[in-house]
Amino acid sequence: MIDPNPYELTAMRRAGDRAGEFIDAIGRTDMAVWSPAEWAAFIDVICGGYVDALIEQQIAVNDAAGKVQGLPG
Repeated sequence: MIDPNPYELTAMRRAGDRAGEFIDAIGRTDMAVWSPAEWAAFIDVICGGYVDALIEQQIAVNDAAGKVQGLPG
């Protein structure tokens, strides 16, 4: 990613954390021996972590903007 913004950087850190947790959970760091199902799950964990973090950040921004605008939360 070229010139990621702060939200994207946060999302990348979240995805990386989840990737590390996945690797710890399966107990094998040699990706060459992973099954196709493990690879699919790994990609799902990374992409899901990234998207989840972006969504959570957007919700927080929306909530903050609503408070400033005096909208009910």
